[in-house]
Amino acid sequence: MSIQILDIVLYSRQGERRLLSLRPGVVNIITGDSKTGKSALINVVDYCLGSSSCAVPEGVIRNNVSWYGLRLTDGLAEHFIARRAPDLGRTTTSDAYYAVGSTVAIPTADVLSVTTNIGTIIERLRSVVGIELNVHEPAEGQTRPPLTTTLRHALAFVFQPQNEISQPGFLFHGQSDNFTAQAIKDTLPYFLGVVDDDYVTGKATLKELRRLLREKERILARREAVAIGGLSDAAALLSEARDTGLITLDIVPDSWEDAIEVLHTAVNASPEEQLTRYEESTDQAELLRLNEERAELKQQLALQQGDLDAMRALLTDESLFAHESTEQVSRMRSLQLFSSSEEPCCPLCDQPTNNIIPSSEILEAEIQRASEQLERVTRHTPGLEALIIEQEQRVNTTKNLLQDNRTALEALQRADERLMELRDASSRRAYVIGRISLFLETLPEIANDSELRAEISTLQQEVEQLESDLSAENFQERLDSILSVLSRDLTQWAEHLDLEHQGNPFRLDLRHLQIVADANTGPIRMDRMGSGANWLGCHLIAHLALHKWFVRMSKPVPRFLFLDQPSQVYFPPEQDSDGSLTNLDNADRLAVIQLFELIRNIVEELSPNLQVIITEHADITEDWYQTSVIERWRNGNALIPTDWISSQN
Repeated sequence: MSIQILDIVLYSRQGERRLLSLRPGVVNIITGDSKTGKSALINVVDYCLGSSSCAVPEGVIRNNVSWYGLRLTDGLAEHFIARRAPDLGRTTTSDAYYAVGSTVAIPTADVLSVTTNIGTIIERLRSVVGIELNVHEPAEGQTRPPLTTTLRHALAFVFQPQNEISQPGFLFHGQSDNFTAQAIKDTLPYFLGVVDDDYVTGKATLKELRRLLREKERILARREAVAIGGLSDAAALLSEARDTGLITLDIVPDSWEDAIEVLHTAVNASPEEQLTRYEESTDQAELLRLNEERAELKQQLALQQGDLDAMRALLTDESLFAHESTEQVSRMRSLQLFSSSEEPCCPLCDQPTNNIIPSSEILEAEIQRASEQLERVTRHTPGLEALIIEQEQRVNTTKNLLQDNRTALEALQRADERLMELRDASSRRAYVIGRISLFLETLPEIANDSELRAEISTLQQEVEQLESDLSAENFQERLDSILSVLSRDLTQWAEHLDLEHQGNPFRLDLRHLQIVADANTGPIRMDRMGSGANWLGCHLIAHLALHKWFVRMSKPVPRFLFLDQPSQVYFPPEQDSDGSLTNLDNADRLAVIQLFELIRNIVEELSPNLQVIITEHADITEDWYQTSVIERWRNGNALIPTDWISSQN
């Protein structure tokens, strides 16, 4: 049932008690004159429920009270909280007293002592109210830290002090503070049930699955990176293993997996096997093998480079030949500019000559032959370029093999320098075995990559499913659905209170934390509506709608609503005459009655799961109102008894 208030208790500095008893599940009205302490009651309750400072006004109350107390019920047990009043001149203290049981007697002043601190009590009440451990994670890109929902956040929806209940710009308790307003926006979805316990658990699960997925992906990436490196990363250790006889010279792994298997075999071999291999091996045999391999590779590289140079030269020659052939064809084609004659004559002056001059047919044939040669050269050149590209690849491959050979040689030479310090073969082998073991231990565990890839695939599917379930779209869809349900009540109650813009849909705007009327001309926020009556009405219908939802859906919010002087916009203190509404015109008097009738009707509908506590100037003569009045503070009656003040004096 969450919690409701049974008693508000004040302890005087002389040890006397002031007890204000309340009835759970109904409307409780304290009516009276101004300056009798009515508005201080919210501050007293807030202080007992963990407020960071005591907001009880300075003066009669602070001067006469030593402890503030609160007796609560959760439907199964009773809880008594007392918090020491701060010393004069100070704003707070954490000193507190706490008792719990099926029934709890209100202790006398001499029983009160500091048994705990207020923080511990509020943490206990958090679980009593039903607030599970949860964390609101701000959206990506926002710098504010994660927020854990507490009982203090829920109190934003249960208090409406006099200076807030008809405020046009702020709807909830403490909203004028930017940090508090942001906390309300972050936690209200949890209290509404948009962010339920499954959602919070899903968020934690998603975070863990993402961590596991990143870890698996790192392992796979490392294995792939190692595999791409081929044998070059293990070449040094393989060379040292051959040189010390840990493996025989004829073992040349073809893949990374084979190389690792060979190294495992080398370090796991028995001492007898190692000795046999060493005796069969020749000192510096691996060094000689690598040198021979290097000589062969260098010779192979020289031949390949020579072939490549020849191909490039041929390509250059073909280009020159093509150029010259083009020039030749051009020169011969220029002869066609001159006239041709059957008699021998000079092609320049057309004069007869005894010299043999090639006929035009011969010249044409020569031009055709040269053109065909030029075409063949041009046609063959792309094939030669392809051969050059293939030869360049062979040269690069040989260079890479030379680099691997050089790496192995340098490693072996460094090892030889270190191993020279070790005198006997056993020490040399032990040294190399230690290096290989360290290398193998730093590698990811050798496993079938297909299994790892399957795990990653499964994790990715789980992450995607959770991301879909917890997506902003699903979150907004659930929130919009709840706000739509609330809107029905808001719209209906706005008509009951005859608010301006009634007849239009009313809704709760979480972005601005205001009530909005959606008119044909566009949305009209509460702060753009005129008159205190409209602002008061928006506050009232918003809190009643929220508490109706909290009760119906069993959400973890205290089951009481504390309203301080809701009729003030119609019935200001200067018009107070024993609480009578006779000085009000008919419209205002009807508005005040409708206001309290709405509260009464909702409490009766939700009975016994909502308690409303109202402090008021008005004292309506209606029977149902008179039944709800639990104390009248007039004619000397007030929160602080007069004998407390006189005894202090």
